[in-house]
Amino acid sequence: FMEIDSDSSGSITIQEFRERLQDERMKAYFDSLGLDTSDIWTLFKLLDIDQGCVIELDEFVNGCLRLKGTAKGVDMAKLCYEHRWMSKRLGQFMKRTDEALNFLLSARP
Repeated sequence: FMEIDSDSSGSITIQEFRERLQDERMKAYFDSLGLDTSDIWTLFKLLDIDQGCVIELDEFVNGCLRLKGTAKGVDMAKLCYEHRWMSKRLGQFMKRTDEALNFLLSARP
């Protein structure tokens, strides 16, 4: 974590993550965990559990442990992330639709 956090801020930005994953030692580390580094953005999103656009130490450790192993773990984490994202969007859509319907019904004579 400390090697990736180049500015010692206590969190990793996507820029820091991308830059450090160009290093062969860092790639080897993630490979040893069974984590695919070919899609840096997806890996970053999966590690950024609270979706704060930075990875903090606890997210990094927990995320690496959670994703460690076969591609099945990464695939499941990706599905969970996409499900949370889609559920949030669907909830927003439903709220806007309900508000629009209520507005239309209240405007009826």
